Amino acid sequence: MGWEAVNGNLIMKTELTTQTLLSTNTLKIWAIIAMACDHIPYITKAIEMQYYDCPWYLMHAFGRFTAPIFFYLLALGYRRTRNANRYTLRLLVFAVISYVPYIWYFEGDAPNIQNFHHLNVIFTMLFGLLLLRSLHEVRYVLIKAVLVILCLLCGFWCDYGLYGLAMILICDIAQRSRHGTVFGMGAAMMVYIFLRITHNFPNDAGPFEYIIMFSENSRLLHMVIVLLCQALPLILIFMHNAWDKERAPEKRPGPVAKWGFYIFYPAHITVLLLIRLFALG
Repeated sequence: MGWEAVNGNLIMKTELTTQTLLSTNTLKIWAIIAMACDHIPYITKAIEMQYYDCPWYLMHAFGRFTAPIFFYLLALGYRRTRNANRYTLRLLVFAVISYVPYIWYFEGDAPNIQNFHHLNVIFTMLFGLLLLRSLHEVRYVLIKAVLVILCLLCGFWCDYGLYGLAMILICDIAQRSRHGTVFGMGAAMMVYIFLRITHNFPNDAGPFEYIIMFSENSRLLHMVIVLLCQALPLILIFMHNAWDKERAPEKRPGPVAKWGFYIFYPAHITVLLLIRLFALG
């Protein structure tokens, strides 16, 4: 944002310059670093009691950068992919590879009858991709409706659930509009945050009672901070170079950029799990 002299008048410039734009690889690096920060605190078995305590909540707050960026990149990747079947298979393979370490690390036990349905975020992305493919590629309305419903039902079992699928769908609907994507994702976030916050208060609580509760319980305030940090990655998405119509398309990603996230996700969870099991006991 800046000012430009036009016919003797100063006009505000709102277009981003080439220097301020972010590449897809830069977005992925932000998301991966944030994801690692979000997951490291779980290395202690008492994370359920510490999630919103200092200093853990600061790491989880930064970790909120991850999901919105990857949901956005998934919708973008579906539009850009040359082979949707291969893209789907890649998500399926790494979702399955991550299945056991994810449940063991975050649930504190190997998959069993109580936790087997807790699916990782790659499953969320997989069902999000299948949802987009059902909407765009299936011609028959009845079959399309059945597939969409199945994807939504499966979303209940996944990390971020229907909220994650909604974010992916918003990114697809507003695909040609930078402002539409950011505002759409922001609106979904605000609804999600409102529901999460109000769930912790009595139904008849008024604004003044909210203030009292926040002042008496720092964990509630930390929870709000963590939730609100979900909106910060929208700044990075707004600055993505995909919105620059005059810019030449990005080069096809190399092996590291293409496979980095898929390999890093199960790998870092497995390493953290092994540290907990063998180093921390």
